[in-house]
Amino acid sequence: MNLIFYGTVTDEPGKRLQRVIEAVVPEKKREICRTIEGLCQRLRQPVDDLDIAVLLTASREELSDILSIRDLLTDIRVILVLPDRADDTIAKGHTLRPRFFTYADSDFVEIAAVLSKMLASNYPYKKAAIEGGD
Repeated sequence: MNLIFYGTVTDEPGKRLQRVIEAVVPEKKREICRTIEGLCQRLRQPVDDLDIAVLLTASREELSDILSIRDLLTDIRVILVLPDRADDTIAKGHTLRPRFFTYADSDFVEIAAVLSKMLASNYPYKKAAIEGGD
């Protein structure tokens, strides 16, 4: 499993989310993109090794930028962080068909749990060992 983290903001929400990702996903299994152009470039490369995208949208405009490239995210499980709780923002976010979404003002504990579960589902032998199986 490889993960790409997109976040243009390096303020508190961006730093908190990056720390959560770093705590759950090994360094060699994650990439960071700080621009929409960089994200597009990476998504246009073969995505065989790319399973999850964590997208931190700092504004509605940035969400619109992500929506404009949603066809590049078709085969990737998306975790989406929305900039606000407005109904139209949530509706737009749902068009990306995220596996999970939350908001920029959350503590991202849920994202850690979702990522852990995704990791376990990609590596069932580890899950069995954790649960005491063979």
